[in-house]
Amino acid sequence: MAAERTTKKTRAAHEHVPTQLEVLRGVLLLAAQYDSWMTLAELARKTNFPEASISAQLRHMRKAEHGGYRVEKRQRPWEEALKTNTTERVWEYRVQP
Repeated sequence: MAAERTTKKTRAAHEHVPTQLEVLRGVLLLAAQYDSWMTLAELARKTNFPEASISAQLRHMRKAEHGGYRVEKRQRPWEEALKTNTTERVWEYRVQP
């Protein structure tokens, strides 16, 4: 039993745990294959990361050392129309290599 636990721990130590940036990049590149745009709220639901963290990772994705992706941003007016606060803007994002 102890040997089994040690083997699992050793195996787990060698497995790569994806970073937030890697997870977000994967989700956005998959969405780009379908020409889809995603809001921070949608990305948060898919990744379980907070919106503020996703926003920071989107900035990182623009940097050459993180892939130099083109991160596009546009308003989503139809979703804004559903909001009770009329001054709140809803932005959606898409990544292009």
